[in-house]
Amino acid sequence: MRWTTRALYSLALLVLCTSLWAQEQVTVQALLTDGKKYDGKQVVLVGIVRDLKEKVSRKGNPYYTFKIGEGKQTISIFSYGKASVKNGDKVRVTGKFAVEKRVGYAVYRNEIDVTKGKVEVLTSAPADRDKAQQPQEKK
Repeated sequence: MRWTTRALYSLALLVLCTSLWAQEQVTVQALLTDGKKYDGKQVVLVGIVRDLKEKVSRKGNPYYTFKIGEGKQTISIFSYGKASVKNGDKVRVTGKFAVEKRVGYAVYRNEIDVTKGKVEVLTSAPADRDKAQQPQEKK
């Protein structure tokens, strides 16, 4: 019975390590200069949310997009669902990177799809922090 428990712990550790290795933290610059290396792979990117847009598809499915990057060098982030972030939030996104993705006649370049991944807010936008620090007025 002891060897079975050890084998299960070893297997769990192996699965955990494999999933951690499969997610490589990258920079916007790395994705843009060496995108083919990351194409179709799970990546982790940290940055500030810019140009957040929430929309609804023709079929009625909500989705959102935003950008992470500096100046004209940006990576687009896409996900179905409702956004849990705001412009100015510092986030960590985990998702599948695509150098080029075709949907119907549309072509999307340098995009991370986080539908099956995740978006974590590391630091809220500065305006939100100021509101949180101010005491609420009593009525």
